[in-house]
Amino acid sequence: MPAILRPENYDRWLSDEPDPRDLLRPFPSELMAIWPVSTRVNTPKNDDPDLLVPFVDASASAPPDGNSA
Repeated sequence: MPAILRPENYDRWLSDEPDPRDLLRPFPSELMAIWPVSTRVNTPKNDDPDLLVPFVDASASAPPDGNSA
């Protein structure tokens, strides 16, 4: 799992502080959003802004709402 930090903690995390482990705590899920993406993200040669566009599956019954798994 990657570390998700609040912007106000970036400098501290990247500093030479010996032990910023207290910043490693669960990030509030209500501040996150998820959406399906194309399988194109699996290939490093694909490097364009379209990779961030939500993928719409033609066989899906409803579009993703951006906040559910």
